[in-house]
Amino acid sequence: MDYLYALQSIREAGPALLNYCFLFISEIIIPCAVALIAVIYWSINKEQGIIIGMGYVFSYSINQTVKNIACIPRPWLLDSRLHVDALAEAGATGFSFPSGHTVTAASVFCGISVWQKKRKWLVALCYILILLTAFSRNWLGCHTMKDVVIAILIAAVTTISLNLSLLWYGKNQNKTGILCLAGCVISLLVLAFLVFKPYNVEDAYPLITDCYSSCGMICGLLTGWALERKFLNFTNEVSVKRKVLRVVIGMLILVPFYIIGSKIFAFLGAHFAHLVKYFLIFFAITYLYPLVFTAVEKRN
Repeated sequence: MDYLYALQSIREAGPALLNYCFLFISEIIIPCAVALIAVIYWSINKEQGIIIGMGYVFSYSINQTVKNIACIPRPWLLDSRLHVDALAEAGATGFSFPSGHTVTAASVFCGISVWQKKRKWLVALCYILILLTAFSRNWLGCHTMKDVVIAILIAAVTTISLNLSLLWYGKNQNKTGILCLAGCVISLLVLAFLVFKPYNVEDAYPLITDCYSSCGMICGLLTGWALERKFLNFTNEVSVKRKVLRVVIGMLILVPFYIIGSKIFAFLGAHFAHLVKYFLIFFAITYLYPLVFTAVEKRN
């Protein structure tokens, strides 16, 4: 806690612009991670896009499971000397340990660094972005050092495990449907456990919303992946113009829905609104939107 208190003293004495920079880094990482996965999948390398996407949703789900088992409060609730940055507090949802923002950055950029390991400058940039995200969460008072370190380890172990698992999958690609079904069932069972387990807090309702989000991510991505492989099997081997159009049109659809999706389904309640929103985002990325642009491209 002394580390966070020292950072807080510097933050309060320093220029406001520096604080805004770290706030920007912290808050932009999650939407940028989702967008990067979509861009890679649609227009650069479909197989690597799905691998990086799986690394993200699995890491985030494991991170969220640990959060809601450990149930460690935020730093400012543990130490009265500390207070979170006012603008960052809205994004500091759920429990503190481990950091969701950090595991997002670490999982996506670890995945990219493994894929692009021969491009040393890109690998270095990925590591810098991971460290900047982690430090920004400390700087803003949202997480302790332990929170961000464990989040990075979760992402690293998940990325390594996923890449090792692909060696087996490469020889068993006919098992995609079974793997998808198993992943969705396990995710739903984990969600049920986290929802119904006892919490030693007065109001646990807002602390489990992100559990629904992580379940929606996994189910949406795995379902879309299985359906794409069985019925669509689109290719990235298209002209640069078509690649750019895929990304531009896709983002014009994805970004507004990412912003307002929870409000559209608000009638379901906060929990199921988040589950449906994130299911549809990842299902659309992996199957629905490719289904549309493939149909359009075949006509032209």
